[in-house]
Amino acid sequence: MDRRIFLKDFGSLTALLLIAGRAGADIGRQPAAARFAELMARSDELTGLFRGSALTESEWRSGLDGLFRQVPLDDLLNAIDFDRLRTSAGYAEKGVATTRLKLPDGTVRTLNFLPKLFAVGQGRAIIPHGHTNMVSAHLVLDGSFHLRQYDQISRSAAEMQVRPTVDRLIGPGELASIGEAADNVHWFVAQENAHTLDLIVTGLDPDAEPTYDIFNLDMDNARPAASGTLTVPIVDVELALNKYG
Repeated sequence: MDRRIFLKDFGSLTALLLIAGRAGADIGRQPAAARFAELMARSDELTGLFRGSALTESEWRSGLDGLFRQVPLDDLLNAIDFDRLRTSAGYAEKGVATTRLKLPDGTVRTLNFLPKLFAVGQGRAIIPHGHTNMVSAHLVLDGSFHLRQYDQISRSAAEMQVRPTVDRLIGPGELASIGEAADNVHWFVAQENAHTLDLIVTGLDPDAEPTYDIFNLDMDNARPAASGTLTVPIVDVELALNKYG
């Protein structure tokens, strides 16, 4: 049976897990460390299916959301030794501090995604930016963020046209993700010291050069249109960090 037809017929996380060959295991009934290991394995399989075009980006995003709901946040924090990671990461003067996340087998190898911890001090930000040839998902581990997201409509060398989609506070246990067009631009401002677990997926088109790119945006100088879209200058990372980080 065609995988896309199967998903459209059943349209659920169970169908995604059947495709991944993991339907027999219930994440929620396992010990904390095993839950995290299974979460990473299933997320890897789900992302592999997305990379291979067996899933749409919408199905990938909803599938991850369903997977992460199965693991209590406290169990995940214990499994990754969050207190140690938080101490070792510290905070950046501007923007974020990051550290690679060890997988359950103790390695830092890259799967179909790159797992990282992001540390954002109070008042600091994951600066506003859009992407090309990449998607990502961000689980809030502690603290809270003012999250704004935008669809990327078009892009030139100097500007990006976007449409606002999300403007709200998010807190521990909430997952925010981006697609290549839908919600592609995001901006997280920490309302207090906060951390996220990030799953970063690059090189969606293996023939594209560069492998991926990030476009930092000067949202304060966005030009609104009657249609609700914004035309936003693309700026270098130093300017963006000085202004928004």
